[in-house]
Amino acid sequence: MIASELISNVVPVLKPEDTCLQALNWMELFRGSHLPMEQGKMYLGLVDDEMIYAHGDLNDRLDVLQIPVEGTFVYENYHIYDVICLAAGSLLSVVPVLDRKNNFVGSITLTDILRHLDTLLCVDQPGGILVLEVNRIDYSLAEVAQIVEYNEARVLSCYVSGNRDSQQLQITLKINTLNVDPILDTFIRYGYTVKNSFVTGEEEQDSLRERYGLLMKYLEL
Repeated sequence: MIASELISNVVPVLKPEDTCLQALNWMELFRGSHLPMEQGKMYLGLVDDEMIYAHGDLNDRLDVLQIPVEGTFVYENYHIYDVICLAAGSLLSVVPVLDRKNNFVGSITLTDILRHLDTLLCVDQPGGILVLEVNRIDYSLAEVAQIVEYNEARVLSCYVSGNRDSQQLQITLKINTLNVDPILDTFIRYGYTVKNSFVTGEEEQDSLRERYGLLMKYLEL
């Protein structure tokens, strides 16, 4: 899943001749703190409400502000992981998307990202979730998959996290079976520490889908 597939058509685009007050009004209407600015097809940067308030004069045009360009966008062929990394690392409510000629092609909202994360992480599929811990030096994705498949199951998604200062990694697996006990036993035999496990059947999955749908509706208000 790449950035061009996530672009939303509801994000307002600012122009250099717009005033600071107009930009804030658009942000309030959009319920975001960032909006892209372009002229023609040229991307001119990402405007945020803090820089406007710091400037002070709301009647001034946006082109008098020092608007950052570098580090505020992704290219249209970037993976969704790159989009999430930029949005989370820079605390962006909107991620502008450019083509390889640096033309502005659209924006991605946090809601757009959340809509696709359920597919990416297989949230909507029933199964078990395992949270494991292992030494960083011993981590092998191939071994993790083999252990799961040895117990006649499949890995639906895998997320690995850990502090840079720690020698431990935490592995979160979504697997396609509710019978997680044999798999947990095998992981323990291979030296993994089981931190937690969860089982989500069809009934619980329906409830999860309902809560996820309510979250999406709330974000669209």
